[in-house]
Amino acid sequence: MPKKVLSAEQIRQGVRKRILLDPAATGDRVRISLPLPKAHLVDDMARNWDMEEQGHAGYSSYIRRVVEEARKEFFLSDAADHDEIMGDSLAHG
Repeated sequence: MPKKVLSAEQIRQGVRKRILLDPAATGDRVRISLPLPKAHLVDDMARNWDMEEQGHAGYSSYIRRVVEEARKEFFLSDAADHDEIMGDSLAHG
């Protein structure tokens, strides 16, 4: 199955949506903040991005599983640098 090509912000929102909607998650998921995905060279599993661990107590392994599933489905577009700059400016503006 071909991967869906998305911007960094689209990937972040897709991962966030999965975290909030998954019935397996417990507790207050609304406060979980996610970084923009960081691009990397395409690996042997055809993944070209990852998200840094944010240290959410009690959610760490759950979030990692959600991110890993998303990495199988989404390919980060070449617009990642632009999205990061825009995301940072919106977050700090």
